[in-house]
Amino acid sequence: MASTALKPLAPLRRRRASPLVRRADLVAATVSCLAQLGAKGTTGREICRRAGVSHGLLRHYFRNPDNLLLETYEQLCEDMLAQLEAAAMPHAADPLDALHRYFLAVFSDEWAGPDIIGAWMVFWQQARSRADFAAVSDSFNLRQRALLERLVAALPVRAEALPMADAIALLSAVLDGLWIEYYLSDQRTPRDRCVALCDAAARRLFGV
Repeated sequence: MASTALKPLAPLRRRRASPLVRRADLVAATVSCLAQLGAKGTTGREICRRAGVSHGLLRHYFRNPDNLLLETYEQLCEDMLAQLEAAAMPHAADPLDALHRYFLAVFSDEWAGPDIIGAWMVFWQQARSRADFAAVSDSFNLRQRALLERLVAALPVRAEALPMADAIALLSAVLDGLWIEYYLSDQRTPRDRCVALCDAAARRLFGV
């Protein structure tokens, strides 16, 4: 499933586009604004300017035009979870291979580019102070961990292994940490290195 979040920003459109395309452009523009201008600089007018739509059309594409950041966050969470599941679940019969494909998707250009991680940093900040963002963050985290549990369900249970919930929590922390590390310097910790470290962490955590 293609993400609406990370398509290159489209030039100003001269022809009428479908609502789905317009919304995709607005989400992409919001992500770009957040990464470059922060939450305060991400105004409805600036988003519309980048997406090539008039400010008055926002109500056609979002439930609440005054809350574009929240709806963008919700959209990105849905898109990311859908793509991670699509990348990994068809290979769930081989849990380590499924996890490897999951890691590759997390560190793909689509989900580990500077704009998307920069925008995600803003969302995390909002989640610290706003209950609506915190609810989206909590839901995403629970669903992400549930997906990881599904991916490792076929692994044999070993006496020396950590409890599943603890292992998943640690793996999620490794993923988040390396994701930020890659954002800070893709030269210091290249993509392939991040994926290899996640693979190694998974093998240790699940005792395989």
